[in-house]
Amino acid sequence: MEKESKTILATEKDLYLEQDVHRFDEVEHVLSEPHPVRVDGIKGTAAVGSLGGYSTRIRILLEKEHPDLGKEFQTKYFMFIKPGVCLWGHDEKTFTIEKFIDA
Repeated sequence: MEKESKTILATEKDLYLEQDVHRFDEVEHVLSEPHPVRVDGIKGTAAVGSLGGYSTRIRILLEKEHPDLGKEFQTKYFMFIKPGVCLWGHDEKTFTIEKFIDA
């Protein structure tokens, strides 16, 4: 029997990278690994940060296609309205997101 993984309802703070990369950085460094997550029941990874750009964004990479997000998703237009629920885009769509804490 496979051990059940523990998750928490993710917030923006939970998904920030330990080491981010910003376009204005004067010293070159490496982006840290994204966090293991489950988005609307689909496993993947997620990160919040500049991710090499100029402004904060969320990036999600999923194992399977999501009906709204696809397999690879990134946007600057997001807001966590409560733990585990992220509002994104301009059409008030949401997704649920959990962070694996024992991965």
